[in-house]
Amino acid sequence: MIFILAVVFFLLLLLVGGERGAVSLIALMGNILVFIAAVIAMSIGLPVILITILASIGVNSITILYQNGTNKKSAAALISVGIVMALLMCLVIWIGGRMHIGGLNEIELNSDLSLYYSFAIRVNMRKVCIAMIMIGLLGAVMDTAVAISSSLYEVYEHKPELTVSELFHSGITVGKDVLATTLNTLYFAYIGEALMLLLYLREYQYSLVSILNSKAFLQEFTCIMVSAIGCVLIIPISAQVTAKLLKEW
Repeated sequence: MIFILAVVFFLLLLLVGGERGAVSLIALMGNILVFIAAVIAMSIGLPVILITILASIGVNSITILYQNGTNKKSAAALISVGIVMALLMCLVIWIGGRMHIGGLNEIELNSDLSLYYSFAIRVNMRKVCIAMIMIGLLGAVMDTAVAISSSLYEVYEHKPELTVSELFHSGITVGKDVLATTLNTLYFAYIGEALMLLLYLREYQYSLVSILNSKAFLQEFTCIMVSAIGCVLIIPISAQVTAKLLKEW
């Protein structure tokens, strides 16, 4: 069944996307290889945060530069994503230290799968949780950065006389339109993942205080909020970086 779903996906991607679909497929395969390499590197004891940074750079380069080519709009998107990821990684590392969000949550510990887990591992699970949050953030900010930089590039091509300030405000306008759909996409993605958690808490009639203090809720909520902050933060940064690159470089 998994094979059938994969074949349907590949065929639709090629039929609908054509040449761009083929490029997207190659980029997707490249990103999968990057994350496989990252998992292997973490499992043999290499620094988790460093591996996350290197994997993020690799995914950024493949997704943005390979798919969109080496040009100003790609450079602007790449720089913008790098700035936001650097800022939020500092925040997430601080939050991870304060909130103790690493490790298996209550549902995972009480599931049948926990019988097969080995807890004698050499990986710092708190850092792994930080890596998971940053990887989840990466996709959201890349989409928004590319949307804004591509839109501003088209605006500049048609009206090259616009100033940096005018281009910036155009980018903010585009970002406002993109923001609502991006935040809803994040919301539904995480709600889909957290559906089992919600049913579990409802079935056993946990109190609101217990829910708010559970590790399972804390992990999901942190992922949602960090991704949402990144989606908002990328808009002004991407608009400013793109405007500067188009007018001054």
